[in-house]
Amino acid sequence: MLDASMATTVSHVLGARIVSGALPPGTVMRLEELDSEFGVSRSVTREAVKLLEALHIVRARRRIGIVVTEESEWDVSSPAVIEWFLSGPRRDEVIAWISELRSAVEPLAAELAAQRATRHQTTTLALAVTGMIAAAADRDLDEYLRWDINFHTVLLHASHNPLVASHVKIVSAVLEGRTHLMPFEPKQEAIGFHRSVADAVAGHDADAAAAAMRQIVTEAHQAMSSSSNQNGVK
Repeated sequence: MLDASMATTVSHVLGARIVSGALPPGTVMRLEELDSEFGVSRSVTREAVKLLEALHIVRARRRIGIVVTEESEWDVSSPAVIEWFLSGPRRDEVIAWISELRSAVEPLAAELAAQRATRHQTTTLALAVTGMIAAAADRDLDEYLRWDINFHTVLLHASHNPLVASHVKIVSAVLEGRTHLMPFEPKQEAIGFHRSVADAVAGHDADAAAAAMRQIVTEAHQAMSSSSNQNGVK
């Protein structure tokens, strides 16, 4: 268990370096050098490399070493890669990517949910909004995040389109990154937009659901961009 935890830590340090550009494509790392730098066993280093290989950001080459791959090969939808992007110097660019994706996927999910959501799903959406309101009043960001992720997860699944629902991990990673990596405080306006989506889905109003979701995405983009600029991240 300890080795697995250490391997995860090493992979996160190296992944952040790669995604930030500190280790550009073509950079070669050697296992013995990583062993020495992190003070870990070879088994830990190998496991860390396997974790990075699974994200396609490095490739092990016999007699050469561990090679950083081109960005076009990376699994950019991975929550880990999204976190590394959001914590690095390309945050503004990545926020734009995320907003473009969300503006395409989530209004569609809301529209489909208004047509296809089950009674249980509509009830769960309403409960999630209630949870967000309570957590915001208590200034409990972790609890707010939990309800926010729950809302978007249920909504995406309520589309009853597996391809749309497959974006759950991306949206969850973005919400986690916004909460943990940037100055963040829940806004009543944003909660109101979530309430409007839930009400529209329950009322089977596809157009209203999509419109309210577009407001959520726009507000999130503006808030994340503002937080990034306040932190001086360029």
